[in-house]
Amino acid sequence: MMSKGQTVDVPVHMIEQLQGLLTELERLVSPYRADFLARMYRARASDLEGKGRSLTDVKRRFQNSH
Repeated sequence: MMSKGQTVDVPVHMIEQLQGLLTELERLVSPYRADFLARMYRARASDLEGKGRSLTDVKRRFQNSH
């Protein structure tokens, strides 16, 4: 685990490739499932606010629904 203040060098081409992949994924998903994409953005915002569910809770809910 890294402590605060430590840095990692990441090649620019790697960042550009990741940005390209994210753009392509959004392009592929959004025309067909705008509702799904909106839910994912809301879930991410909720997670950043500390309101997300733990993986254990999600797993338990999934197991109980089947």
